[in-house]
Formats: sequence, C-alpha cells, structure tokens
Amino acid sequence: MTTSVRQARRPSTTPQRRTARGRTVPGWAVAVAGVLGAVVITAVVLLTAGHRDAAAGTPAPLAPPPTAVVAEINGQDIPVREFTLYLAQERAATFAHFRQAYGVSDGPDFWTTPHGGTTPAAYARKLALADVTRAAVVLGLAQRHGLIADPGYDAFLTSWTAENARRRDAVAAHQVVYGPVQYTEANYLNYVLHDLDARLETKLTRSGDITVPDRLKGQDRQAYVHERYRSMTAKLARSARTRVARAVYDAVPVN
Repeated sequence: MTTSVRQARRPSTTPQRRTARGRTVPGWAVAVAGVLGAVVITAVVLLTAGHRDAAAGTPAPLAPPPTAVVAEINGQDIPVREFTLYLAQERAATFAHFRQAYGVSDGPDFWTTPHGGTTPAAYARKLALADVTRAAVVLGLAQRHGLIADPGYDAFLTSWTAENARRRDAVAAHQVVYGPVQYTEANYLNYVLHDLDARLETKLTRSGDITVPDRLKGQDRQAYVHERYRSMTAKLARSARTRVARAVYDAVPVN
C-alpha cells in the first residue's frame, strides 16, 4: 500500500482549496493531479526525444553476446566470437573496395552510409560469411578424413588454450619454441586452417579424391593439386547448407 493511499484513508488534516465555484477540493487530490501532470510532461519530453532520435537515424542494435549463433553451416553452429575474427580480416578489403568504387574514405559514418545499394558494414559481413563458410567446409572435410575429432569452435578454443599453455611451459623450461611464444586467437585460427589445407591436399590426393596427371612432377604437380583443392572447397562452400540467424548477423558490429 502506498503512502498516498494510506493518507487518503485518514481524516484529512490538509487544508482544502476552493474552486472558482466555491466547492472545496481535498489536498490529496491536488497532489495526485500534480503527480499525473508531471508524468504527462515527462512522457511528452521522452516522446519528443524519441522522435528527435528517429529523425537523426535508427540507433544501432545492441551487439549480440560472443556465444550467440550467427549461422549454421552444414549443421555446425558459428558463434559471434568466431564470425568477428573473419570480419576483422575483411576490414582492409572493404575499405579498398569502397575507396576504389565510390571514392569514399574512412569517417564516423563510413560503415553505415550506403553506396550502390549496400553499406560497407553489410559488404564486410557478406565477405566474412563467405570466409567462415569455407572454413566450416575445411573443418568438416578434416573431421571426415580423420584429421580432427571435432570441427566446432569450442574444440578450437580448447586447442588454442592448450597450445599456448604448452608454449609457456616450454619457454619456462628453456626449450626451443618455433613460432610465437603465444598465439592470438586469430593467428591460431589461421595457423590451424592453413595446416589443415596442406594436410587435406595430401590426404585427398592419396585417396583419389584429387587425381593428378602422371606427366606432372615437382612444383607443377604441387600447383595443380593446390588449384584442384581450392576448386573443390569453393564448390563445397557454394553448396553448403547455410542458415543465417538474421537478427544476430545484422547486429554484429563492424567498426
């Protein structure tokens, strides 16, 4: 029960006001009217501010959490955390495209200003989705051919943490460490994918999935296998079963 209601039930000791016609109005009614008036004024102010914000442009949606699923590719969930790594990799390509095609440069509204029917943010997300689709295809192939046990991003993060721990222990023991003392998440992802590409080229050639003419030797053979492998994974990426969580996808920030 509120204080105003309890006071209303007691004998009134508040001076009463007279209206223009001589009738009295209880003091509590005047107070309530004042409160209601303040609420109305506040609502009008907020509504006006909302209209001003709308006129200035639609506010950006809240960024989704890192674990939110951006897309499902061949049955594998792609979390925001993974997707943002590919977005970061496509920043330079996006800047270059819009500078060359439309003569625009970086600025406060660069990512949200449309050119040619699309914004730089939407363009970068499209490139990142293509990248992550190919990565999902490579990881799926690697699992199918026994190179990895789990193609999921959680498994990758576990591997990344373990590898960095191994490197810290090796440095502490004064052992030789090849490469960085500690991998960043993005660098380790690139390392894993490049390593799997090389191992899959060998695996698929030995299994007969990639056939090589006998006349090709040495570097010519290697280049041929590489091209065939890239063509195969590109075709698999184009035909991948992809379901995009559009609300999450559109809310992933690009800046």
